[in-house]
Amino acid sequence: MSAFNCILDNTFLSPTGWRKVILFLFIVSALRANLIAADEISQLSDLSIEQLMSRKVVTANRSEQNLSDTAAAVFVISQEDIRRSGVNSIPEALRLAPGLHVARIDANKWAVTARGFNGRFANNLLVLMDGRTLYVPSSSGVYWEVQDRIIEDIERIEIIRGPGASVWGANAVNGIINIITKNSTNTEGGLLTAVGGDRSGAGGRYGWQFSDEGYARVYAKYFRQDGFEDQQGNNNGDDWHMSRGGFRLDWTPSADHNLMTQADIYDGGIDETFIAQSVNSLAKPVVQDNAQTKGGNILARWQYSQSLASRFTTQVYYDHFRREDQFKNERIHVADFDFQHELALPHDNEFTWGMNYRFSSTQFKETAFVSVSPNNRQLHLIGGFVQDKIDLFNNRLQLTAGTKLEYHSQSGFQYQPSFRLLWKLSQQHRFWASVSRAVRVPSIAERHTTIQFGRISPAHPFAVLNGSTNFDAETVLSYEAGYRFWLSDAFYFDIAGFYNDYDELIFVEPGAPTPFGTIPITIINGEKAKTWGVEFTADWRPVDWLRVQANYSYLDMSFKQLNPQFFETFPTGNRRDPKNQASLRSSIDLPYAVELDIWLRYVDSIADIEVFPSPDLPEVDNYFAVDVRLGWKPHPDIELSVVGRNLNDPQHLEYLNETAGTFAVQIERRFYVQGKWTF
Repeated sequence: MSAFNCILDNTFLSPTGWRKVILFLFIVSALRANLIAADEISQLSDLSIEQLMSRKVVTANRSEQNLSDTAAAVFVISQEDIRRSGVNSIPEALRLAPGLHVARIDANKWAVTARGFNGRFANNLLVLMDGRTLYVPSSSGVYWEVQDRIIEDIERIEIIRGPGASVWGANAVNGIINIITKNSTNTEGGLLTAVGGDRSGAGGRYGWQFSDEGYARVYAKYFRQDGFEDQQGNNNGDDWHMSRGGFRLDWTPSADHNLMTQADIYDGGIDETFIAQSVNSLAKPVVQDNAQTKGGNILARWQYSQSLASRFTTQVYYDHFRREDQFKNERIHVADFDFQHELALPHDNEFTWGMNYRFSSTQFKETAFVSVSPNNRQLHLIGGFVQDKIDLFNNRLQLTAGTKLEYHSQSGFQYQPSFRLLWKLSQQHRFWASVSRAVRVPSIAERHTTIQFGRISPAHPFAVLNGSTNFDAETVLSYEAGYRFWLSDAFYFDIAGFYNDYDELIFVEPGAPTPFGTIPITIINGEKAKTWGVEFTADWRPVDWLRVQANYSYLDMSFKQLNPQFFETFPTGNRRDPKNQASLRSSIDLPYAVELDIWLRYVDSIADIEVFPSPDLPEVDNYFAVDVRLGWKPHPDIELSVVGRNLNDPQHLEYLNETAGTFAVQIERRFYVQGKWTF
């Protein structure tokens, strides 16, 4: 592979050569118009623009509505988008959406958020999979490395940018990601997949009909990811492997009842390398660790349509997660109950209400660097919501108002209202606006964790970071507005702007040094912030064999300390997000069932990522990435593809893990081949 990369660097992928590659690919797409025969066209997407706008989405209001009539900044990543992009992980698929910052930290970790405040455990974004919450109580973030499926079983990913707390509750502050898998009625038969390259593995799924009204599927998957290199070109020791399996069952015993149940189990090893000061030594050894992680979940959902005007949905799930490494050792059990009632009232009035209860138990074992007291935390979350959507003036104006009321063990009672307005200017034009309040509840780590940094003697650390039971919920008041329009089957445009006012943000308060010189640092609510930005997406389909998608987002953030005279020696505003991001993707159907996909991505530099303690780390510069996929279907049931990532740049830095002892890991140029067989 090294010789192959050398040839690429010296020819097509030199600083000027990669431009020749892009030019060549676009010339090929232009020539295609003269080469293709009508009977050889494979449809680029099953959905036209008109069909796309009438597609049902459920995440914004927890009830089905047309994408065109959603009063929120919504974007849907379809299965066809995922397939044509060539990605083989959920975080990589999220790069397709505007307004999301998806940064790869190393071979097995990602930082993902919407509209700011990114991080290894970004906790202002609510992530769901088929209605199951994925964030962990210890950090309120998501372990993206354990969130996986056979990628072909994902039906779509609905992304709401902006607060959705009025129906989903705490932590739906900056957005919601809802990963929705396919109904098993759509996965009859078999599927085998394989991938080879720096990421290699295989998966299989089989679905069948077990009664006139019931369908089921089972799946299994295994992969291994090779490690990346650090700033000096050394192997970072961040290899990663995971095996998983599960099932889904969908049963409709009558027209009024629908039952879905699914379960997953997984087990894997995640290699890590970090710098750490040992408990009884002044040395700073490079620690190579292997995190062992395993877990499982089971979910059941029952929908009952009492009439055309009344529908009940009841859902329960249990989730178990376990992770053991030298830095943190935790076991988490979560049990959740959710009930919802949708009711159609007279005069174009849709009323929805619901309630939920969640219990979580987290057990910690003390490590050389982290301790939690008490080491067994049990949390309770009780909530309910109401929402009313009214159509006015012959359905030209739609008003939605609602609120979520919650009690959480970590933050007490919280209210999270929202008001949304949708104006149907004409058949193909929509304007919407909203104002919302949302909260982020403290995590266990922010209230009960103690972390040691550095050592001034074998027995005494340089600093100790302590959680505080006085740390309260963070809040945001968000103002949004957007406009979307579409032209038949040819063009779609969507733009959204926002202004967010955050209060009671997390900060640290230094205390007086101990007699031994150790500096105590306490987590407090010590900062506020204002952010604003704009996001747009365009989808153009000039002919049936070409699709072009463009995304752009801008984000501006400013911070202010609540007590600036006390904290004048501490930096304000830990900016962990780029100001500008842009994406241009073209999908081209070539003759003889060949597909060509070109994806250009630009991500701005990140001004400041504070890492404590701060090693000598480089800045995260802006980068430009070129991804190309070439696919071929020699038979309707067989698909082969070759994918190249970051073709114009042998390696670049995307993010710095802001936790202690991080390394700057280079995201490398990658090549892999994929094969799929359905039967």
